Amino acid sequence: MIPLNSSNVCDQTKIDLDLRDSSIGSLVRGRRISARLVVRSLPMHSFHILGMFPLLVRILLFLMDPVVPGRHTEQRIALKFLVKSGEMPIQCWQSLNRVFGSDTMCKTQVQQWHKRFRNGQEQIKDEPHPGRQRTLRTPEKIQLVKDLLADDSRLSVRDLSDRCEMSTFAMHQLLKKDLNLTRKCAKFVPRILTKEQKWVWMTVADDNIKLLCESEDPEKFMKSIITGDETWVPLLDPETKRESSSWLAPGQSRPLKGKITGSSGKTMLTIFFDSEGIILCEFLGRRETITSERYCQTLSNLKECIRKKRPHLWQGRAFLIHHDNASPHTSDFTVKKMNKWGLKTLDHPPYSPDLAPCDFTLFPKLKSHLRGCRFPTIASMQKVVKTILGTFDKSFFDDAIHEMVAHWQKCSQVNGEYFEGDGIQIDPLFTKGNESNDDSSSLESDCDDDM
Repeated sequence: MIPLNSSNVCDQTKIDLDLRDSSIGSLVRGRRISARLVVRSLPMHSFHILGMFPLLVRILLFLMDPVVPGRHTEQRIALKFLVKSGEMPIQCWQSLNRVFGSDTMCKTQVQQWHKRFRNGQEQIKDEPHPGRQRTLRTPEKIQLVKDLLADDSRLSVRDLSDRCEMSTFAMHQLLKKDLNLTRKCAKFVPRILTKEQKWVWMTVADDNIKLLCESEDPEKFMKSIITGDETWVPLLDPETKRESSSWLAPGQSRPLKGKITGSSGKTMLTIFFDSEGIILCEFLGRRETITSERYCQTLSNLKECIRKKRPHLWQGRAFLIHHDNASPHTSDFTVKKMNKWGLKTLDHPPYSPDLAPCDFTLFPKLKSHLRGCRFPTIASMQKVVKTILGTFDKSFFDDAIHEMVAHWQKCSQVNGEYFEGDGIQIDPLFTKGNESNDDSSSLESDCDDDM
């Protein structure tokens, strides 16, 4: 073998090799091939390993000279006769080479067929090749996965792949493409609703939709709603692991973050707003709790704020108070006070944050700004909360109020179940801002169909 290096690689490309007389194979289709073509077709740096040259030529011959069924049938018949005569493999190849010349089978094929005939094989044709199995996602495997998930839907992909003797990649493909399954975590809800509670949810949602449809001006009806709720605001609300994630360049180590527990210091925020913005925002004092008397004091403050900030609503009491069903909100003392003041309410079912604009819009956005911030005092925290609330523009509150209609529809569509985050699709009853008579008549027809 001629050694190759950087100085003689170009000279090596001029070497002609007669493959007919070599031990690496016969001629391709009866013609002599120059090794110059082989060398030129490969990268020069690939020849630093001296023993690779014969192997590379073998690969090239295999690609250029595929086995054609029935091509060597005559040679196999002759080879079978020679094997029966007791000839050795090398003698058989020499005899075939003298007869068939450049079209003779290579020595490896002669040795293989010599061994087969010697072991008693009579068939001269190639045996059918089953080949590699196209896929492991067979109907039997799919049914097996269905049965396993029916028994335990929490099985991991690795558990399923081990039991079905499949790779995790193939199991992923089976779950997604064949069974159309996705893995989702359980949704935490305030309470597991009973059938009666679900019926109350659906009834309240349908009644509110009916009020909207029967109103002379749906847009004016939505602008008359004043919604409110309470929430705790701690001095420190730690960030979640996902919220602490950041973009890093390759090779950069992940930042470290110590485990932090929430602060015990907190204060309760009470807020009321309509489609135009915030009407009342107040904090509960230290050592105070929400009782019927304290909540009536809040409603008294709300009355004054409405009279000053929304005089068009105060005249004729053309507004509806929307709050949840907490005990201080629905006690006899509170109801009597509201009736005395002429305050009307919009129905709201118990344990239903999905129907409260404060719970599904305002409070999540407010707390996303506060998460990870540490406040030294309650007063400093209250100041920051008011500053953040002041950054929310009118369109934010307008969208929150009008989104109530979509949530009523979704609640009615899912028969009173929790639906927030489930991607429920609905057809909106009306477009925000449409106040013409034609739009109102079309809304009434849509509501009639829904009823």
